[in-house]
Amino acid sequence: MIEIGILKAGYGLDQNGFIVSDVSKDKIADVYATCIHESIESLKHLFHQHLHSVYVYGSVARGEAIAIKSDLDLIAMFNTKLSSDKLAELKKLAGELSNNYRFIVRDVGIAVAYYDYTLDPSNYYENAFLKELCVCVYGEDLGERFGPYQLTSEIAIRFNGDINEVLNRTLTRLTTASGEDFKTITQSFARKLIRTYYSMVMERSQIWTTRLHEQSEVFLHHFPEKESIIRTLLNWIDEPPTDHKAVYELFKIEGEWAGANFTNEANIPYKANGGFS
Repeated sequence: MIEIGILKAGYGLDQNGFIVSDVSKDKIADVYATCIHESIESLKHLFHQHLHSVYVYGSVARGEAIAIKSDLDLIAMFNTKLSSDKLAELKKLAGELSNNYRFIVRDVGIAVAYYDYTLDPSNYYENAFLKELCVCVYGEDLGERFGPYQLTSEIAIRFNGDINEVLNRTLTRLTTASGEDFKTITQSFARKLIRTYYSMVMERSQIWTTRLHEQSEVFLHHFPEKESIIRTLLNWIDEPPTDHKAVYELFKIEGEWAGANFTNEANIPYKANGGFS
């Protein structure tokens, strides 16, 4: 059984109820410094007229990455929209960096973001994501312009309300995936599903965490009947399965359940006696 630990309402929040980000430069392990540095220098060389800033997010930014097994997730912020040729160059660069640093990371991923779009207040997701989940490692830190944020249903919906879209895309990819692609897709959607589950109970719990095991704990406090599903998902993240049918069926059933119930559950408000005791 997954143990319910010491998480209580207010965990991960300051005294005023605002999110305390659990990413920082200090948490980025030294082993990733060279890879990050080369990534920045390569981006500056290829896109010196377009590059505004670079951010690290994910397990490396949280200080939880495992050498070789974890990805280095980067966001490159550009001043102007890239042409298709420039996007192809960026994809090629990410592939080269991945190959050069296989001894440290599983993959180097470089997501694209644009300055004007990110600064638009209506793009709440991009604002909050940069503020709470990203560490600036080059250029102006746009995250400093946003927030602070409280745990609201809007945060939950903006972060993980796309579960139906991601589910459909994942099921389509699984039908033809094999080998490493199948493993990668399985791990990625297992993480997505746990984060979506957590987002469903985020506001009512008033607990902020980006750690999958803690997110699982928060969700199971409200949905203990899902323990076997959570256990399976966590196991698949650690050791990807080989049974394609089992993966497809579980993802379809649980993804559809999350999609059907997400909005109603995410909008249930916090009650002082309804969180962890």
